[in-house]
Amino acid sequence: MATIIDVAKKAGVSKSTVSRVLTSNGYVSEVSRQKVLLAMEEIGYIPNLLARQLQSGVTKTIGFIAPSYMSALGKFLQVFMENAKNNGYYVNLYLTGGDKQKEIEALNQLKYKQVDGIFILTRTNDWETIKPYSQYGPLATWNRIEEPWIYSSYVDHYEGYLKALNYLYDRGYRKIGHVLGNMENLNTKARLRALTEFHELKQVPLNEEWLIEAAYNKNGGREVAKKWLESLDKPDVFAFYSDQSAAEFISEIELVGFKSPEDIGVLGFDNNEVSELMHISTVDYSLEKQASNSFAYLYNQLNEDQLPFEQLVFELMERKTLK
Repeated sequence: MATIIDVAKKAGVSKSTVSRVLTSNGYVSEVSRQKVLLAMEEIGYIPNLLARQLQSGVTKTIGFIAPSYMSALGKFLQVFMENAKNNGYYVNLYLTGGDKQKEIEALNQLKYKQVDGIFILTRTNDWETIKPYSQYGPLATWNRIEEPWIYSSYVDHYEGYLKALNYLYDRGYRKIGHVLGNMENLNTKARLRALTEFHELKQVPLNEEWLIEAAYNKNGGREVAKKWLESLDKPDVFAFYSDQSAAEFISEIELVGFKSPEDIGVLGFDNNEVSELMHISTVDYSLEKQASNSFAYLYNQLNEDQLPFEQLVFELMERKTLK
């Protein structure tokens, strides 16, 4: 069986360098790190601490990868962990900060058998980079993707957004602003199809100025508020891609005396704790059920017993930010 000394010789580095790569403790240049990882791959080295786990074949641990804190993370992670606990599993959380290399290091936990499966909240690397890791264990994600090698817990945002826009129309709103996430995201593209169809069918003008990409900027909602405050041609309602962004918008306009819904209608999307605390009208798209289904998929891939999946539905939560 290959040893850490064999890895060091193959990579042309010191034993201590290999140790730092394995433990992620101490500085290692990217060049040396890649040499060590390549050497481990070529000689089939598995760290001794992991070899003990291989005797049983399982770790009873699921890796949970996220780029950073976002509005949906808290509730999703809580439900995911509760399901894991109830079924005898642990969850290791890896926050990558949007760093592609850190995401790879987290995925390597599956490759080196430190976790049995991995859930990716939102990815940083492209799918072609992530796909090879599916050979080491089951993968699941919150991102929308339709591929056999990974499970996606997504819901059809086209259906949900079209339902939300028709709801706003029925409430009398005509000048609608759209605050969207990353334009490359498949969920955002689904919403774009919905809003295009809505504006054409209802013959409601679409003001391109108020078709805004806020992505996942921490203060995206505040930036939208500043733009709205400065504009002479204001929308009478905003449909936000997240409750967090909607809450930021409301907080900013209230600083200068404006209120929702008196001055501007606001519709969020998530139905998380923020919308509940601030009484924001929002769209519930079964976030908790998505988390449950994600764990169920990973569990079912790893065990003979099978957990049931829950049906995902959209529900409009009427609160106080719409007339």
